[in-house]
Amino acid sequence: MTAPEQKVERLARTIVADFFLYNQDKIDKGLENDDFFERLEGEIDDSVAFFREHAGGNMEVFWDTLFNRLMQREAKLLEMKES
Repeated sequence: MTAPEQKVERLARTIVADFFLYNQDKIDKGLENDDFFERLEGEIDDSVAFFREHAGGNMEVFWDTLFNRLMQREAKLLEMKES
């Protein structure tokens, strides 16, 4: 992986980490109520715009990072419900 690719991945991880840090309650409610994208539309748009501004057009890295974190969080929520 090239240095620019590593920088883009690092930026995606940072943006997604901040997204989760500042929106955890809304994320959990969105996953539980199956309205994640509607509930967090503005926050997602802001994150996407920031990523595009600083990383260019390769949005695949951003969406992969976001969806991986969402799947991890949803699995944790399901695990907590089952306990």
